[in-house]
Amino acid sequence: MAINERGGYGIHDSAKEMVRLSEGLEKDNMLKPRPMERTIKAMAYFKKLIEINEVEEIHVLCTAAVRQADNREVFIERVKAQVGLDLRVLSGEEEAYYDYLGVINAMDLEDALIIDIGGASTEIIWVKDRRLEKSVSLPYGSVNLTDRFASIKDQERRYRQAELFMKKTIKGLDWIKKTKKLPIIGLGGSIRALGKVDRNRNGFPIRNLHNYRMTAREVQEIFEMIGQKNEKDLSQIEGINSKRADVIALGLMPLKALLSIVKSSEMRISGNGLRDGYFYKTYFERRQWPLVVEDVLEHSIMNLINRFGVQKEHAHQVKNIALSLFDQTRTIHDFGESHRRVLKVASLVHDIGMHIDYYDHHIHGMYLLLYGKIHGLSNFEQIAVAYLVGNHRRDEIKNPLEEYRGIFTPVDREIYAKLGIFLKMAEQLDRSLSSNVKNIEVEIKKDVALLHLYGEEYPELDILSALYYAPLFKKQFNMELEILYAGA
Repeated sequence: MAINERGGYGIHDSAKEMVRLSEGLEKDNMLKPRPMERTIKAMAYFKKLIEINEVEEIHVLCTAAVRQADNREVFIERVKAQVGLDLRVLSGEEEAYYDYLGVINAMDLEDALIIDIGGASTEIIWVKDRRLEKSVSLPYGSVNLTDRFASIKDQERRYRQAELFMKKTIKGLDWIKKTKKLPIIGLGGSIRALGKVDRNRNGFPIRNLHNYRMTAREVQEIFEMIGQKNEKDLSQIEGINSKRADVIALGLMPLKALLSIVKSSEMRISGNGLRDGYFYKTYFERRQWPLVVEDVLEHSIMNLINRFGVQKEHAHQVKNIALSLFDQTRTIHDFGESHRRVLKVASLVHDIGMHIDYYDHHIHGMYLLLYGKIHGLSNFEQIAVAYLVGNHRRDEIKNPLEEYRGIFTPVDREIYAKLGIFLKMAEQLDRSLSSNVKNIEVEIKKDVALLHLYGEEYPELDILSALYYAPLFKKQFNMELEILYAGA
């Protein structure tokens, strides 16, 4: 993670390797030479990246494979001697807790079950009223489950036995009955692969899988698709990496069992997990912030503002004006709270593209938001925010978000074209960057919308700039627009 002088944070670089450290661990609880060699080689590569990026602080966390191994000290000493890194072995309780922090600070949820399927363990966390109520780390993941049932040659029987085993294990949790019907939040490589398969199957255009939603029926359909394929052919399914193909079927058994037991209606995928949760705990404690943020969306927006150097006073002024226009014109529109939330976020981050360059900053901003994360919004709402940001200037984007036509309907386009006028006008009503407009009163007459502006000084530049959009306002709302200075 990179942290700037304003306290904004974000991933600066990322690399991953599937090393399968737990391969063969199931047999005798011993880490095997080849998996250890693969892991040490990958860690040496990561160490070079660390040095190139001049990283100031390094935390190396080990999870179930090392935790379960009887020869873990041998591995820890080899890593220290050959790579020069000190390893910290997490307990199962710690692993579940960091999963919880990673998810709860990145998703707007109250009650849910989190499941993280790794190579050698599966963590299940019950979240109640945003608190960690119960958690468990089960010593079964995609790699060691595959090893455990490898002796069963018949594929259908192998899958059935693995599912029954996981059902029995999960049913043995004395609190699992209290979690019936809760939505499931899934993380880990096997679950992300499942999401990629579903996304590719239905043509969903968003690459970012964070907060991607699947119904229980859709999840079951992917299970069936995988179950009908010979394991050697699973990599032919678009979304399943060839490096994961031989372990994904058994790797999804904890999820399949949990869905069956809890009878959840949907699953959401989290792009955040243990790494993020560990960062939150470390960073938030240093900033003396609560470890669980009060409002996920507000925190995410403020982090974006700090990370990309958005001018805060102007951003909040534009937000206040835009929402005032939205609220006071409800008699001429029927927009809902989701639309208001999208307008609020877009107003606060409309200038985010200035981080790249002033020219075409609306386009830069649109793409930053399309391919980044705004925690606390649905996938659709994030697209809508990007749409408004990309069209908040006079030179609108031609055919905006064409690739999202399948989920951004003509009705949606009409709604957000109207919402966009509020953002355009709000920005121009602070064209002087002085926050001179202290209050707005909107008066709707038969065919005229009158904006009465209050402020200490006559906002001539702001009024002239906003009136540029009078023709567009008339086109969208079939009303004339007049703006008057009402004094202090």
